[in-house]
Amino acid sequence: MYTAKIIRHRHKYHHYINKDLKSVKEETHFKIVFSHPDELLAFEKWCKQNNGKYLYDKENSCQKGKLPEIKIFKEEICWCDIMTYYLLHITNYQYHSSIHPYKGEVYIRDIELKL
Repeated sequence: MYTAKIIRHRHKYHHYINKDLKSVKEETHFKIVFSHPDELLAFEKWCKQNNGKYLYDKENSCQKGKLPEIKIFKEEICWCDIMTYYLLHITNYQYHSSIHPYKGEVYIRDIELKL
């Protein structure tokens, strides 16, 4: 059984002036985790083949790099879109369940694919 998880990390930044809250900014970052390490290498290779680069900054819990250029995504996209597209349409994973509350999704596949 092959398992892949897309995990969301939300970061909130509070801006205060003299103990008065002026603004709150929230950023959402995504990490992809595979049960088999070779699957991550295949994902990184696929990103590179599509003029992108996946680089996860573990220390700051955020992804870096450049989004792959996928023709079906013409407007605003994010790493979550790219990861989901890759799992469902490139490597034939199937949606299994969500990680509550709003922390991500779990995908599964029964067979090994040679990419």
